[in-house]
Amino acid sequence: MSHPVHEETVRSGRTMTIIGWAVIATAVGIAALVLAAPAGWQDQPPTASDVGVLVVTLGLTVALGIGSVLVRMTVRVDEVLEVRVRPWWYRRRIAPVQITAAEVVHMTGGNSGGLGIRLVPGGTAVLLDGGPGVQVTIRGARSLRFRCNEPDAVVEALRARGASTD
Repeated sequence: MSHPVHEETVRSGRTMTIIGWAVIATAVGIAALVLAAPAGWQDQPPTASDVGVLVVTLGLTVALGIGSVLVRMTVRVDEVLEVRVRPWWYRRRIAPVQITAAEVVHMTGGNSGGLGIRLVPGGTAVLLDGGPGVQVTIRGARSLRFRCNEPDAVVEALRARGASTD
């Protein structure tokens, strides 16, 4: 019997978006200060390696900020449960028959170790914004807790594919 696929996308919340823009603004501000201060370099101008370190650091900082603004998480239940976060390259795939429990939970930064992909006691939490989510216990592996928009639909899709949801 074929079961419908459940798929949803969770976007970053207001907090992560604000943090991302703040990181970008900080990097641009630092670059502007460094470029505006060449008079202070008269005694010892920057070396090529100094400039290289500055460019790489600012580039990575801007990339981190952009990533925080654009981050998306996809939750898909098909033959496997897949939780994927882009652009951070996080992906976890779990066969539903390996899931020994699945329950709806309310996720906050406080009960999930903060925003992002976090190691929590006994498992991993993936949170882009506070709200409803699902926690799954996995036979022989660390548990997974993730934020989603339709936690009841995720649990039901997992149950339909052989997960124990008690």
